[in-house]
Amino acid sequence: TNDSAVVLYKRFRVAPVMSNQPICIIYKWSDFWGLPSLSPACIQAEAYLRLTGVEFAIEVCSTSSSSPTGQLPALEKGAYISPAASDEFASAAAVIAYAKKHIKDLDAHLSLCQRADQLAFKNLIETRLNVATNVTMWCESRGFNELKKAAYSEKLPFPLNQLVPWSKQREVRRRLAQADIDQVYPNALEVLDAIADRLRSTGGPFLFGTKPTTVDALLLGHLLFYRMSPAVAPVLQDKVQSQRVLCEYVDRLLVQNFSVPAVPRSALESSSSEGPSWTEAAKGQKKPTPTVVEPSPAEQQFRRHSYYWLLGAGTAIASYILLSGRYIQFATVMEQAGEDEADDEEEDVEQ
Repeated sequence: TNDSAVVLYKRFRVAPVMSNQPICIIYKWSDFWGLPSLSPACIQAEAYLRLTGVEFAIEVCSTSSSSPTGQLPALEKGAYISPAASDEFASAAAVIAYAKKHIKDLDAHLSLCQRADQLAFKNLIETRLNVATNVTMWCESRGFNELKKAAYSEKLPFPLNQLVPWSKQREVRRRLAQADIDQVYPNALEVLDAIADRLRSTGGPFLFGTKPTTVDALLLGHLLFYRMSPAVAPVLQDKVQSQRVLCEYVDRLLVQNFSVPAVPRSALESSSSEGPSWTEAAKGQKKPTPTVVEPSPAEQQFRRHSYYWLLGAGTAIASYILLSGRYIQFATVMEQAGEDEADDEEEDVEQ
């Protein structure tokens, strides 16, 4: 059930002790809805690292601009930072590609025949499930409202908490303009049925037997999101929840790989600067409570004025956009025949 999956994920008590070697840092959206992250792509990137068994730390970001690449997820290891990508799934693919080459290749044990099958499943996930997930998150009003509430409403001040998701939605819709919307969900359901059949035929804990592969990490991001997020279209959620083999597969990966939390980056930095205090914290010993220094009246006034300035600037930008009318396009992606036609309509209105 959904409740049992949430309980399994939230069973976090003791963080692992980190080694002195440089480790990976994953930048990701925060956990929400009982998921490791509200972003399926962030779950994919973290799942791959967990399946390799490598030590890593996490940096939870309130916005994608908090990432060193301007996109989530992102990976940092020493001087390396994963390249910026066009969307979150492409960012996750870049993180996995680096981990596969420089940390551990989860696909090294596959036979030639299995590699061909894996390539086919990977292509189906990227061309069908990625599209279906983006449509349910950004093009469906129910999904978009849930996502906006979880990711932006309480983390950004007004009007940024309305402008930022609106801009992101417009960007995603532009990329999906050529997609056949009527076939998106049927295509995704066919993939989910094929995955369920594969799991039944192999009988192993993973899609290709007894060892995990890259496809398992990619699948977990989508299946967890479909099963537990309120932002998912009911047709996708019902399909996953009705397939017992898919639910058991998700529960198994959660128990084996997400039952212990990754170390926050702040704790990692504290351990490197303070030395033995990290070991004491790992053993359950309490650290001294830091002294809280109240800001001076001058600092409080400065913060107040800074907030008012940001609020005024955001309001001015929003007013300009709304009153000018040049950047507003009220048609949905379902009604757009393409970006070129929409631009032509805007030019006619201005004339």
